[in-house]
Amino acid sequence: MERRTVDHVNPLAQFLRARRALVEPEQIGLPRGSSPRRVAGLRREEVALVAGISSDYYLKLEQGRELHPSAAVLDGVARALALDADGVAHLHRLARPPIVPIAAADEVVSPSLIGLLTSLPSVPAHITTRYLDILYVNRLAEVLTPGFRVGNNLVKLMFNPQVPRDAYWWVTARRAVAFLRATVDPYDDGPRMTALLADLHEMAPEFDELWERHESRMPGGHPSTFSHAEVGLIELRHQTFQLPGTGGQVLGMYIPAPGGPSAEKLQMLSVIAAEADRVTPRKSRDTTTL
Repeated sequence: MERRTVDHVNPLAQFLRARRALVEPEQIGLPRGSSPRRVAGLRREEVALVAGISSDYYLKLEQGRELHPSAAVLDGVARALALDADGVAHLHRLARPPIVPIAAADEVVSPSLIGLLTSLPSVPAHITTRYLDILYVNRLAEVLTPGFRVGNNLVKLMFNPQVPRDAYWWVTARRAVAFLRATVDPYDDGPRMTALLADLHEMAPEFDELWERHESRMPGGHPSTFSHAEVGLIELRHQTFQLPGTGGQVLGMYIPAPGGPSAEKLQMLSVIAAEADRVTPRKSRDTTTL
């Protein structure tokens, strides 16, 4: 298998080809027809029909020969590919790369933001780079799971070969890959992005399969389950917030259902975290520059 690289050769064309292969005619109200299909998913002419454009024009999009489709064309293509709101936003982002280069990743967490998270001791939280490397993690998140440590990468944690590949893993791994696509610049072919993809390719063959789906989605209340030695299973909701003016930093928080058993367990962990802070006070070294 070839080494995985960033999709820097017309990411829009790559996205269209990948997503077309995942949609069946019935999903967009078309008959399957009696003739055999040589490839998975939709035919190009079916996408063009539903999108309201010519087959030749859509072919140019998939071949990277048309680089400036209108918003109306993109919305039609999104409809034909049965994209959800996140997929539509990603499609427009691919077709409208920023005129000004994306700002360099900022590896320093604002002291005011750290102060804000310190004032919320009952909510596990971390701050990552756009590549999902952890820059800061509060004490409760450290107590919640040993994986939440400064310097670790959220996607690499998911694809650790020692993590069992059960049904829950496949769901969360797919979300993790979509999270990475949503936070990085799709035109980023620099050494850091290339090295990250190469590392993930070497770690787990499953990564390539999920990366090639070209899904892009920020976690917005997705369920996350943690197993803790002292309190057992904790079910939380992973909520993320992109932080403007930080070069792509992302705040991640894990929220329990109010009044539920996981809220009670998280409160127990808050006591453990407070005791850990009393014994070993946190210092400025709890953040790092990668």
